Amino acid sequence: MKTQKQLCLFNDKANETTSRKEHGGSLLVGRRRSRRPLSVKAPLHLVLRSDFAVGRRSLLKHRPLIDAIINKAAKKFAVSIYERAVVSNHIHLLIRGKNRSQLQNFFRVVAGHVAQEILRKFPLLPGEKPSAGGGLSSHNLPPKKSREKENKFWQTRIYSRILSWGREFKIVKAYVIQNTLEALGMLSYKKRNTRRFNTS
Repeated sequence: MKTQKQLCLFNDKANETTSRKEHGGSLLVGRRRSRRPLSVKAPLHLVLRSDFAVGRRSLLKHRPLIDAIINKAAKKFAVSIYERAVVSNHIHLLIRGKNRSQLQNFFRVVAGHVAQEILRKFPLLPGEKPSAGGGLSSHNLPPKKSREKENKFWQTRIYSRILSWGREFKIVKAYVIQNTLEALGMLSYKKRNTRRFNTS
């Protein structure tokens, strides 16, 4: 399965230090699990992405539910939400937390509860996996040992990137707002032609 890549919002020089700032998504594919870099002084850009979020499971169709889960978790774990975008198959969050454990709990609760609520209404079939065309297919089942991994709603761990205040924060905030406007049909989708990097 080919993993989509997110837009690269920053220049090459800025990306030289991404290994110390970002974690999760497709960056972990084929690599050992490592400690997530986090900061309680700087904002974070999060991306949760699911290849199963199509049709009735589209995240956009469950936006009120997802917003409620995010708001409740943010209040419980003292996380500030600066911007968010819920689109068809992924969620962008621009946040800041007060301590590492609360941030990790926020990640866990949001990802877990969103997946749980959507799959409770529209469960995955045994061996179901995304097809090459973006739809879902229940044939060509994966080997038995791999089915548990295939049937996870989120195929990869949450992507996170530590941002700097100022220009970097403003760039990501504008990008998240653009995602929301495009998802709501208030802005025509514009193809991104700049260089991309793996996030989810």
